[in-house]
Amino acid sequence: MGDAAAARRLAAVCGHMAEIRADLRNGPGDEGPLDLLLAAVRGGRDVSAPMAVLHAALQAGGDPLGLDGYAPGGGSARGLRLTGVADRPAEPVYLCPSGRCDRYWWPRGPEPVPHCAIDGAELRAERL
Repeated sequence: MGDAAAARRLAAVCGHMAEIRADLRNGPGDEGPLDLLLAAVRGGRDVSAPMAVLHAALQAGGDPLGLDGYAPGGGSARGLRLTGVADRPAEPVYLCPSGRCDRYWWPRGPEPVPHCAIDGAELRAERL
């Protein structure tokens, strides 16, 4: 699996951890694959093998898409510049604090910036 696919899957874990944990409990009945992945991320180790195990566990529990079912869909018009449309100031976006996954969050009014569900750090601000 390429780095982009791994980052997309890790973002899915970070953004949907509670749902993934519930799906593991209701499917295979074992949250161990998720805990092993989290330990690998927190320890700075390679996540390929534990991510593959978690993906397979979700599939074995009846979800044919596994982790890919939690990942954000592709295809966004963000960043495109249309002829005749005035430029806007840079748009804020919040990203994975460690840069290991491709999770993102768009600000929504006074809503507080979320934290990484894996290591607890606040998502980092960037501008598009």
